[in-house]
Amino acid sequence: MSEIVFHNIHELLKIVDKNADKKKINNDFFIVTETSDVIETVYEYPFRTDNAAIILITEGELKIQINLSTITVTKDQILIIPPDATIYLANLNTGVKSVGIVFNDSFIKKNIRHMNYINEIIFFSEVQSPILQPTKNEIFSFKFLIDKINQNNEQERYYSKDLIYHYFNVLFLELMTIYRGIEPQSTDLRTSRKKDLIHRFLNLLTEHSRKERAVEFYAEKLSITPSYLTRIVKETSGESTRDIITSSVIIEARDMLLNSSLSINQIAEELNFSDQSFFGKFFKKKMKMSPKDFRMKNQ
Repeated sequence: MSEIVFHNIHELLKIVDKNADKKKINNDFFIVTETSDVIETVYEYPFRTDNAAIILITEGELKIQINLSTITVTKDQILIIPPDATIYLANLNTGVKSVGIVFNDSFIKKNIRHMNYINEIIFFSEVQSPILQPTKNEIFSFKFLIDKINQNNEQERYYSKDLIYHYFNVLFLELMTIYRGIEPQSTDLRTSRKKDLIHRFLNLLTEHSRKERAVEFYAEKLSITPSYLTRIVKETSGESTRDIITSSVIIEARDMLLNSSLSINQIAEELNFSDQSFFGKFFKKKMKMSPKDFRMKNQ
């Protein structure tokens, strides 16, 4: 294999669709459709991207290598590609068709209501399997939601941003339904315990992240040591516990900035920051802009 190269969201779009230059370019996501005209020659080499993807194969069979693990994805299966993965398409059947969404961290921060949805799906894809097996009804729902996101992105109607937000969150609820329907016997006891621990941790984050940012708090709630929680989270996600907690707090902050009339000082208080200045620094470090600028930009 050749040297691994990096592709950003715009380069990925051009890989997936030869006609990308004729379409609307979005900075943080794009939709894969069955009519996309793939540039096959690009798959002669492995590449890395910081984007995530959720893809349903509608025709054919795809053989793909994700972080050195080779996976075969067949018709009516959903493939989850985590962010920061190294990807190599070992075999691309020209008859392969798919629908799905490719998105970056910026899109997640603006459009996911509960960070534990996406964290749990990513954990699942890395620990157990990156493939989900939906039912016929779930396949219909997946296609419908992807189509609705695509329509609102292309048409830019008055409520398009709000609709994309809601359809994307419903999409993740559908994925969680598929994921949690998988029989627990498919994993060994040790993996099952880790999965249960991660699930409980993410639920605690949903409940407490507005007020609690210490790893020690969550470890105590789980009756384990902070170091053990940190190790399990790192093993399953590649991220630190502190980073995941921070992302959850940012999601809550973003939601209040966009969907409430609270002042920035009031939001800082709600999120248990000592003052507005500390909250501003915390938010800007992650989002690369101040809370005020974020609110103004997304109004």
